[in-house]
Amino acid sequence: MKLTLSSADILVFLIFYFCLTFLGFLPLILKRINTKSEDLEFIFAGRKLTLPFFVASLVATWYGNILGIGEFVYRYGLVAWFCFGIVYYISAFFYALLITKKVHLSNASTIAEQISVKFGTNAGIFSAIVQLIISFPAVYVLMVATFINLLTGINLFLSLLIGTFLSFIYIGFGGFKSNILTNTFQFFIMYLGFGIFLYFSLHSIHFDLGFLANLPPTHKKFFGDVSWQFVFSWFFISLQTFVDPSFYQRCVSAKSTRTARNGILLSIAFWLLFDFMTITIGLISRATLPNIEPLFAYPYLLEIIVPSAWKGFVLVSMLATIISTMDSYIFLSAFIIGNDILGKISKFKAQKLSTRTKFGLIISAVFSTAFAFFIPSAIDLIYKTSSIAVPALFYPLLLSFSKKELLTNSQVTFLIASSSILTLLFLLCKEFACGSLLPYLLNQLLYFEPMVFGFLWSTILFVFMIILNKKAKIFTTTIQA
Repeated sequence: MKLTLSSADILVFLIFYFCLTFLGFLPLILKRINTKSEDLEFIFAGRKLTLPFFVASLVATWYGNILGIGEFVYRYGLVAWFCFGIVYYISAFFYALLITKKVHLSNASTIAEQISVKFGTNAGIFSAIVQLIISFPAVYVLMVATFINLLTGINLFLSLLIGTFLSFIYIGFGGFKSNILTNTFQFFIMYLGFGIFLYFSLHSIHFDLGFLANLPPTHKKFFGDVSWQFVFSWFFISLQTFVDPSFYQRCVSAKSTRTARNGILLSIAFWLLFDFMTITIGLISRATLPNIEPLFAYPYLLEIIVPSAWKGFVLVSMLATIISTMDSYIFLSAFIIGNDILGKISKFKAQKLSTRTKFGLIISAVFSTAFAFFIPSAIDLIYKTSSIAVPALFYPLLLSFSKKELLTNSQVTFLIASSSILTLLFLLCKEFACGSLLPYLLNQLLYFEPMVFGFLWSTILFVFMIILNKKAKIFTTTIQA
């Protein structure tokens, strides 16, 4: 598919990208940074993030999978609100109440560093590697490339290279301040654009809810016709909130604990509003265009119902939703590489953190482009990477904030490594239908979803280790007595 654009639409695109680039380079233009605090400014914007910027940046960052939302709603219907909305609201709510204060007051710059401080270097390195799996912005690089392909007809690989390059330019120079400014601009654009898109979508059906009759019956059921495991897996995926570096970095960067907590709670309200718009539009697309490629549910509807100039603005809002998240995760993955991996290598230790982070941008670009090219599905990318990373990091992160010594350093390292590796092997077996090569009992496990298997393993191991340690403590106390 190739979208048709008028001169007015193209002009809207040019104005958008000019504004975005200008804001991205603005911190560099106005740069007045003391050399001693350069790392703090580049990575955390001086830890002075106020409530409006916190909310705008977090909302825009956490909502980048716009084509994936369209794909999911088109395929499964109303269940998308549960999988992509409600479970995330719950996780974010508990994050705000339970660990926001602990994160803000922590001296650790990243989740891997937080785990490293509590459980040692090995646990920190494994955590960094696992966290990169969910931090590389491959899914968003894919979606930007898809847009470039829709607008120009350029093939996917070239579109991937162009999309990656356009976003890496200003982030490498302006750091987190550039990220915050561009996110805030994109926040306003995405809400305005989707408000316009919703209006034209409702106008196309004459504001008549009768369009619901054209939907498959399962699309109107809250849990659709997907398996309980599939739905339950998305609850586990939403726990990525707790191990997501964008939440962690913004809580560290916030002006105060109160700013971070209230910022997350306000963000939930904005996500709810945006979800209402995107899911309604997705259902209208499914009802009126029943035989299209699901990934293009929004672009196809847009092409038909939105007039010139307005079309350009809606497209820009969709692009803003994606780029805001891509920019954030480009920077976050680069920071993890610079702080938690290169920072542990003697050759790079002497370099400033900001310099190591810029080098990490190159590594992030290469891996993100490769992942997007070899797994060209937005839903698959999120589902598979989350299944590997979230079960491995969830318990270690929560334990790192506890004063109790429930697990030893080596046990936490084993928990992280075994959970991620076994879930990866499980996912590969399921993907390539290896069940016939496995013993009967192991073959039965393949009926589980990868995320369910990952949490099942990490939870059993976590509980077993705690019981083992308690028994060992009781035995030692008895001997000493």
